[in-house]
Amino acid sequence: MDPKDEIKAKLDIVAVIGDYLELKPAGMGGFRAVCPFHAEKTPSFHVSVDRQIFHCFGCGEGGDIFTFVQKMEGMDFPEVLMHLGKKAGVEVKRFSTAEGNVKQRLMLMHDLATAFYKKVLLDSSVAQTARTYLSNRGIDASLIETFELGYAPDDWSLLSDFLLKRRFSESELVQSGLSLKKKSGSGVIDRFRHRIMVPLRDSQGNTVGFTGRVLPGADKESAKYMNSPETPIYHKGRLLYGLDLAKRAIKEAGGVIVVEGNLDVVASHKAHVENVVGSSGTALTFDQLELLKRYTQTVIFCFDRDAAGLNAAKKGVTIARALNFDVRALMLSADVKDPDDLVQKKPEAWKKLSVSSVPFMQFLLERTTAGRDVTNVDDKRRIAQELLPALKEIRDVVEQEHWLQKISEILAVDVSVLRKSIDRETTQTAPAPTPSAPSIRKKPTKDEQIFMMLLGEALNDALYRDRIFKELDACSFLSTPLFDLYKFVKDTYTHAVNTAPKSLFHQVRTALDANPLRETLIDLLDQSSLFAEQTLQNLSPEVASEQLTSLFQSVQKANRQQKRQALAQKLRLAETSGDSETTAKLLAELKDLT
Repeated sequence: MDPKDEIKAKLDIVAVIGDYLELKPAGMGGFRAVCPFHAEKTPSFHVSVDRQIFHCFGCGEGGDIFTFVQKMEGMDFPEVLMHLGKKAGVEVKRFSTAEGNVKQRLMLMHDLATAFYKKVLLDSSVAQTARTYLSNRGIDASLIETFELGYAPDDWSLLSDFLLKRRFSESELVQSGLSLKKKSGSGVIDRFRHRIMVPLRDSQGNTVGFTGRVLPGADKESAKYMNSPETPIYHKGRLLYGLDLAKRAIKEAGGVIVVEGNLDVVASHKAHVENVVGSSGTALTFDQLELLKRYTQTVIFCFDRDAAGLNAAKKGVTIARALNFDVRALMLSADVKDPDDLVQKKPEAWKKLSVSSVPFMQFLLERTTAGRDVTNVDDKRRIAQELLPALKEIRDVVEQEHWLQKISEILAVDVSVLRKSIDRETTQTAPAPTPSAPSIRKKPTKDEQIFMMLLGEALNDALYRDRIFKELDACSFLSTPLFDLYKFVKDTYTHAVNTAPKSLFHQVRTALDANPLRETLIDLLDQSSLFAEQTLQNLSPEVASEQLTSLFQSVQKANRQQKRQALAQKLRLAETSGDSETTAKLLAELKDLT
């Protein structure tokens, strides 16, 4: 069996999509969700169990498990095949492209390096200092296993020699970022030495890089943290630490908490707070927030009392607002440095705080006014200088007006004056770049939707199939792709339906793989099948028959209308040319049709 078909046979689309979205039952064999591919509040995203497809009737996105994961994870098809193959336990050969093979080699090196570092940490006598350090921080064997923590021994080339013996070249080791060229002479040395090793994994759980944390007592000139360099598989601005473990928890909690350090994420899991990702101490980038938007509309920034932390995060807040996130905040108390510190002292306090976020503007307003005299003109000016730029970033007019009223009351300045100030700053300041709106595919016309319902019912139910094909043969009002699909479906039915064990829908979908219009026709096929499922699936045979009769009448009416328009156009041309014989003939045809 082809790996793609084997994967589809082993993985249920509801289970795959359910890892990303909250699915709710919608009739027999169907589920609904809020679409992740465009902004909406009323669910129009539909998943069919029987046909193993999804379709959004709002934006038009649709497909199978491969299409969905491609769109959610930003992968190309070979990457999706590898990812879902691993999930299904199906062996998939390496990518055939040169770039794909390079990535595969780099990922394999990082898998081996992860296992090497972890083995050293758990079993080697040289890692005793590292084990003691982790134990003192409350990181037990379970957390070490979950995050695959390890130890890079204080040796010049132990990992490099290990990888060279496994037939990786020196140039591959350098390209991976795990090794460095020697400053003099030939050969390579390890990049990481005498450090706690934290694997950096992408959203699918593949190790693509490392962060090395220095141990107590190391050389004072050593950087506290050392990261892998940018490589073909690791891009710091696109990766969020812990996202591979947080995806389900983010969905269940309805939001994601952003912390600074990787060990903050580890500590959070110790306290059973798992909807947490690490920004690695930098402001969130556009790419990182776009990645988070696949899983939630709510991002919660965790701030300490340090002003530097807030200033670093403001850029991320600005981008999050531009992406229409609900931006919220958590504030740590003055006696703790970070979530890791809080978990060491009071794990239950972090668990309680994690569900107590407030709107970012409320946090900013309270922080900005704390310790200032709102009757002093200098303090009032400073407060306004900090709050008004943040206020103008809020795109929801109701929320903006709410906070405008609050600031007006605190500063004792008329709302209209503050509003003018915001408007003036907005016109004088170049707007922040915002993402382009997702493309909404052209929706089928009402007549096309009726045709698609009938075609879908022919695909779904053999009971009415011959009757439907007889009616649809007469249709002439259709767009070319839709009528092309109809002819393809009927041809497949005529030649294969009696010999193939698959349903007609799956026969057609499989046959379309070789069609040059595959993408367009499969999209129309899925829509047609789901239109019919939604319209007719829960009806009794008697009511379904009545509904079909009504749909047939609508199709016939559309046909007559299309023919009338065509005759009227010919009639105008005949009258213009003075062809009385043709005019009389066309008038008679038009009268008969009417």
